[in-house]
Amino acid sequence: MRRAALTSACFACLATAAAAQQDVMAMRAEPLGPGLTVISGFANGNILVLSGPEGTLLVDAQSAKRVGLADSVLTSLGAPPVRWVVNTHYHGDHTEGNALFRGRGAEIIGQAALPAQMVKDTTITSWGEWHRTPADPASIPTRTFRDSLTLRVNGQRVMITHLPSAHTDGDAIVWLPDANVIHIGDLFEHQAPPFLDWWAGGRLTGMLAGVDWGLNHSDSATRIVPGHGPVGNRADLLQYRQMLLGVSTAVAEQMKAGASVEATQATQPAAPWQAQLGSPRRMNEFVALLYLGLAEFESASFRVRAVPRTPESRLPWLLGCWQTSRKGLTIEERWIALPDGSLAGRGRTVRNGTVVDSEVVTITARGDTLVYTANPAGQAQALFLAPTATDSSVAFANPAHDFPTRVGYRRVGAMGLTAEVAGPAEGRERTIPFPYAAVVCQGS
Repeated sequence: MRRAALTSACFACLATAAAAQQDVMAMRAEPLGPGLTVISGFANGNILVLSGPEGTLLVDAQSAKRVGLADSVLTSLGAPPVRWVVNTHYHGDHTEGNALFRGRGAEIIGQAALPAQMVKDTTITSWGEWHRTPADPASIPTRTFRDSLTLRVNGQRVMITHLPSAHTDGDAIVWLPDANVIHIGDLFEHQAPPFLDWWAGGRLTGMLAGVDWGLNHSDSATRIVPGHGPVGNRADLLQYRQMLLGVSTAVAEQMKAGASVEATQATQPAAPWQAQLGSPRRMNEFVALLYLGLAEFESASFRVRAVPRTPESRLPWLLGCWQTSRKGLTIEERWIALPDGSLAGRGRTVRNGTVVDSEVVTITARGDTLVYTANPAGQAQALFLAPTATDSSVAFANPAHDFPTRVGYRRVGAMGLTAEVAGPAEGRERTIPFPYAAVVCQGS
């Protein structure tokens, strides 16, 4: 009965997808900097173009139907011949165009799982009889990597990293640190519902890990190229993360209560994020996809994470790396989400390249109360409690502690963060603010 309900729900999903593909057969070029351009269109996967005297590198290559349009844009840009194509994953709207450029001598680069996924001929009965047809052999990567690969092209480092079991089992993120640009592929669909290819190893845990990779490697100036949609920034990626975990949690809660896919859709769990996801029909498609994956593919351990009011869901704006300077010191914090939905932080103070102070922190939940557990180097552990938190601030307190008695964090604008410690010291009230900026995490 569950399978029948899922299948009927997904026929409507496919109709939506088909409508979305009724082409706007147009491409446009958006410059990102010297030698860097994004080629995109309404329903078309984004291509990142790196051009220079050594030739042109593409990240993704469009579908067979549209690659000619992308090639025309390259010609209009005066781009040198394409020598490298890096694929972010196996789907045809990112890889079918490989054949055109391979025929002209380009090297096609992809994660090691791509060749096996690209040659499959299978029908996904649980998703509206989706028929995956084998790719043109000429589009298969000619060079593969397992975990990571670094190229140097036109003076730019091109750092390619595999994210396991995310959108698929063969996703790659392409980072150009010297240009401060990331192509994150379909791990990030900007202003559209994401697709998780459960049948090719996609999982929510990996999707969140991929988004967190992007947060860890970005600052306020980073341009983040999604698989589809307009070029975004760190704030857009964070908002997307909140949506991904929020809708997944709402669907998981309905499933826990025994609701069918149709009953779950009727509760409109994606409605708070309609501005990101689009029409009610597209939101229902996404809910059906999540329902199917949580029922049949996602590990039971993810359900520990997909519960309401975890620190991860309430304080996602802490995630990533933050830095400020004062009186010759560099002060840093790094926050990550743990598999149980709690947060782990690590802080350090650096003077002239030497760590002079450090601290390990966790934020856990005790009912609705958030618990901040600080373990400063060489000092006793201290606990601070926050009975409430807002969408942009949290204040922890422990009146019995010496100093500080209060620890607070406040989101500043779309991409800033201020931390604050306060309390009585030397007979007066003292407050020390830390106005942080997002930075690329070191050693990540």
